[in-house]
Amino acid sequence: MGGPPQLTEWRFWPKVCAFHLLVWLPVKKPLLILAAVVLAPVLVVSLAARAAGDWNPIGQTNEGDKVSISAVRALKNNQRTALVRVDYGKPAQLPQGGPFVEMRARVRFNCSTGAAAPTAEWFYTRDHSGRFVVSEKATHDDEFGRDPEGGFAELVSKNVCGQAK
Repeated sequence: MGGPPQLTEWRFWPKVCAFHLLVWLPVKKPLLILAAVVLAPVLVVSLAARAAGDWNPIGQTNEGDKVSISAVRALKNNQRTALVRVDYGKPAQLPQGGPFVEMRARVRFNCSTGAAAPTAEWFYTRDHSGRFVVSEKATHDDEFGRDPEGGFAELVSKNVCGQAK
């Protein structure tokens, strides 16, 4: 048994580890908080961009408006949520105002009844430079997807509720 004892064989081993942890934690805590504050917004933006990039086209309305969905999630009691996007072929005058070139909504679907209820809607126009600008937000819409808004409710409901869990 020649040679010096290993670190784990010393009788002060637990005390040394606890001491190093106590010294290390106060120094590293501000760095961890700073990293979390800087990285959290980057993570949120990247996840939102990824979700927005996964739009699946599901069809068109009679007026030629392109309808897409994304982020479909199954919930309890035969309900689902999804993001819905409608790209209006020509700027649309809707009950919410207009002219809108695009509408996006977070929608809850009751697949037993076929009902669709948006929890949030965003209506987009284009500014002078051609960029999309949110010009109207809504949280309640009894006529979501019906004829005044483009007649896409049945198309979206069938597609979202027809997907496998």
